[in-house]
Amino acid sequence: MKSITRPRWAALALLAALPLAACGGGNDGEPSTAEGQVETSTTFKAPSVKVAKSYEDLAKALNITAPEGYLLQPDQVGDTGPTDVVKASRDDGGNDAQDFLTRTGFVRGYQRQWMRTGDDDFAVYLYQFGSNAGAVEYTNRLTADATTAPAGVTIERFDLAGIGGAVGVNASDPTFASSSVTFVKGPYSVQIIVNAKKLAGLQPLATAIAEEQYSRL
Repeated sequence: MKSITRPRWAALALLAALPLAACGGGNDGEPSTAEGQVETSTTFKAPSVKVAKSYEDLAKALNITAPEGYLLQPDQVGDTGPTDVVKASRDDGGNDAQDFLTRTGFVRGYQRQWMRTGDDDFAVYLYQFGSNAGAVEYTNRLTADATTAPAGVTIERFDLAGIGGAVGVNASDPTFASSSVTFVKGPYSVQIIVNAKKLAGLQPLATAIAEEQYSRL
């Protein structure tokens, strides 16, 4: 069975151009009007966030309800489970990934994968940082990567009304499709990736998973 990997399509030079609002940095998800910046005003009340103290706490936060037919996969299937900075860097795939994660205050992460068939699966990446600002910066990196693709891949962004600052992306080519969502809540950077042969139905699935995961943090 195949493992899920993050789609590293983009040149990371686009990072500064993509705004992503923090969901829990004292702004309750309200984006800044300045491109590439996050609002830091304390006018808005931050949502309550459960701060993990261990990998076990992150694992509990990932106990989402999978759609019918999707089975949680053992860690050895998709190289999921607890994630330290070395594994997070490898999954990121960028040459500067470990330096970037270290600089932004990566604390720990956890990944889980659910599968219905070999081409029909989804994964959730939950990374904890030392601060909301670090989570925002790394999530901007993920969002930049997800929103740029090589020739032959069609990209379309979508919004999630229930999660301030979240970015959804539909990507497809003639043989493969994916819907992904990135968002921040407090010190957490989250990415959901849903894969199938066709794009039909993936966006609402990715949205539903993201909304449940957001509520569990």
